[in-house]
Amino acid sequence: MKYLKMIFTFKILIKFMLLSMVVLTTGSCDRYKTVREKLNVAENLMNAHPDSALAILDNIPSAGINNREVAARYALLKSIALDKNYIDTTNFDVLQPAIDYYIKNGKPDEKLRTYYYQGRIYQNKGDDDAAMQSFMCGREYCQESSDTLTMANLMVAQATIQYSIYKIDDFIKNNLEAANLYRAINRPDYEIYSLANVLDGSFINNDKHLADSVMSVAQERVKHNSELSKILSHTLFLML
Repeated sequence: MKYLKMIFTFKILIKFMLLSMVVLTTGSCDRYKTVREKLNVAENLMNAHPDSALAILDNIPSAGINNREVAARYALLKSIALDKNYIDTTNFDVLQPAIDYYIKNGKPDEKLRTYYYQGRIYQNKGDDDAAMQSFMCGREYCQESSDTLTMANLMVAQATIQYSIYKIDDFIKNNLEAANLYRAINRPDYEIYSLANVLDGSFINNDKHLADSVMSVAQERVKHNSELSKILSHTLFLML
């Protein structure tokens, strides 16, 4: 009788342990689901409303970010949000989980973005050599990536460094490629900036044919858009 009672008690204990595991697992899954949902919302807002995206990310409790994949995604989105809100960072405290996870395990888009924002941080630190290395690594994934905006931004970032070391032909080439990509995703504001950079490079190279060709394209783009016309005029004024 005593033996049967022990077996009965043991069965109840096992059931209690199993139930506790289910509750804990379910709670953990719900927590990750909630965090992932917030990350999805932040990502969807990122380009149009980066300030709102940053606010959402800042309000995600750290207790919910203890999974490597979730931590990596949070780190990358937070780095993107900081950059888009013009908050320059010079250390890798935020981005590091993304570097640790995505460089080995990421998809092409994730690797491209991670290398790009790694390069941006190096630029903020004034280490253009390391920045260029990151951008070159990121560029390896442009063929497979679907993130056209980051591809174009990476090319402009490379061009900025090339301009500073007087590689004007490369500066022109990268800005032309970036302008075509911006046009493809209907970002005429960024396209005009890149075309203006090409004009700057063509003036330095004394390439009148290229300057005339690019100016013709730029004027066509701004013909019916006063804001773009202001951007082009202001950029050209700064070149004088």
